[in-house]
Amino acid sequence: MFKKILIAIACASLVAFAVEDPVAAIKKKDAELQTLLKKSSRNAKETERVKSLLSDSFDFALLAKKSLSANDWKAQDATSQEKFVTEFQRMVRNSSAKRLELYRADSTIYEPAKMKGDNEARVVAHLWNKGKESVLEYKMSLVDGKWMAWDLVIDDLSTARNYKDQFSQILKTKSFAELIDIISKKADESEK
Repeated sequence: MFKKILIAIACASLVAFAVEDPVAAIKKKDAELQTLLKKSSRNAKETERVKSLLSDSFDFALLAKKSLSANDWKAQDATSQEKFVTEFQRMVRNSSAKRLELYRADSTIYEPAKMKGDNEARVVAHLWNKGKESVLEYKMSLVDGKWMAWDLVIDDLSTARNYKDQFSQILKTKSFAELIDIISKKADESEK
């Protein structure tokens, strides 16, 4: 019995050490992203790599869920929720890939992660571009052993809260299916 407990503790320790630190996860993706952003223009392959970095860094399913009120999310069947997440991810990836110049940085300093339990963290990054500082806060969750951001707060403006405000206004006059159509059209426009 004692031997089984030791083995369980050892396995749990290995899993804990295998998980990358949230700051290290952000730094690694950010280094490649900054290299791509510093280019005066990006070809299609590089733009796709930017989108891939976003997908590897963000938990779009959780961001999509948090961009709706709990009642609006729960009122949808699984198929509608899945379609919403898919189109939402497409919209955010496409529009972010075009607007990322805002995140270009000459230098970045990361604060140590603020942990909430074992699977939630907040990472604050101070970015300087041409002497101007911006503060980014990544709200992160551990997903399948990998740190993923589900919200990005830029100079006190939350991405999730911004979408939630927009979508709640739309849902006052339109159906959930119409909201998905609006998001899908924005994704298409941003892809051009």
